[in-house]
Amino acid sequence: MKLLRAADKHMEEYMMGILLIGIAVIMFIQIIMRTMSMSLAWAEEAARYFYVWSVFLSLGCSIRLKIILRVDLLLQLMPAALQKALNLVLEAVNSVLFAYLLYYSISVVNSVKASSQTSPALAIPMYMVYWIVPIGFLLASLRSVQRIVFLLTGKGGDAVDIDPSAAAS
Repeated sequence: MKLLRAADKHMEEYMMGILLIGIAVIMFIQIIMRTMSMSLAWAEEAARYFYVWSVFLSLGCSIRLKIILRVDLLLQLMPAALQKALNLVLEAVNSVLFAYLLYYSISVVNSVKASSQTSPALAIPMYMVYWIVPIGFLLASLRSVQRIVFLLTGKGGDAVDIDPSAAAS
């Protein structure tokens, strides 16, 4: 149970951290190799794919931490009960949107798979690179549903709640 709770709270962060370390190590090795007049043909491509994967993993993470980009000035001016109701509606819209994007991103992955395209330097099937798109939208959908449950039950208050007035100082 403790492992499941840790995965719920930190899964995306750990994965993004591993990808960031991977980018740093690959680029460091590439720099060292270039100083010796050699170059790794695959390094920049691998770093680019790691970066794209970290971006899609950050969707679910930003939803869980309540730091996803949105303009909520009018929402903050409303009474607490109306804020909660509108937050529920917004999270439901997010859930539906990410589920819709998940559904269609799977068809994109399947079409890339059917094309048998491989990456230029790494020579890996491109559909494997593209799988992060549905994975990211799946995580975002699940985290949006999780936010709805948290809003309805009043639990899950451990996520970061950014106070705009505190961020300005």
